[in-house]
Amino acid sequence: MDKRIKIIIVVIVILILLALNLMVFINNNFKSDDSGEENKIVNTIVEHNIATEEETEQSRKEMLNGYTEATRIKSYVGQYLSYVDSKDYESAYNLLYDEFKNTYFKTLEEFVTYAENKYPDEILAEYTNMEREGTIYIVTVILKDTLNKDFEQIEQNIVVKENNLNDFVLSFEVE
Repeated sequence: MDKRIKIIIVVIVILILLALNLMVFINNNFKSDDSGEENKIVNTIVEHNIATEEETEQSRKEMLNGYTEATRIKSYVGQYLSYVDSKDYESAYNLLYDEFKNTYFKTLEEFVTYAENKYPDEILAEYTNMEREGTIYIVTVILKDTLNKDFEQIEQNIVVKENNLNDFVLSFEVE
């Protein structure tokens, strides 16, 4: 049995030495000489993300251009509700008309408090009516909670003003 223990110890020592040699080999042969290489990779990723955002914006405009007027306006409302549903309150707040914000939600925090108390956790929107009055559209939606059947549905009028394709602001009735 002594002989087996000696053999096991020798094998373990050899494996440790092999592992150390492998680590030294990897460090010497694959170590980057350019410390800025990581920055180049990060810059490339950031540039790609910026290009992707621009491409996405252009793609969205092309998509909206193919929509009917009603579908386009509903997609704007859907974008707002999607932001609220995903708790991206800052993006939703940025879509609001400035005078409306100054009247009802002077700060993002005020809007967040309103949204968290007013809107369901998982929004399901049913578009029931849409009217055009000059350059503004009034879209009536019924908001339901897909997960909470006890949530009392809300009917809300959302006012959309389209300045240009994919350039819009909105407001809504505040209760």
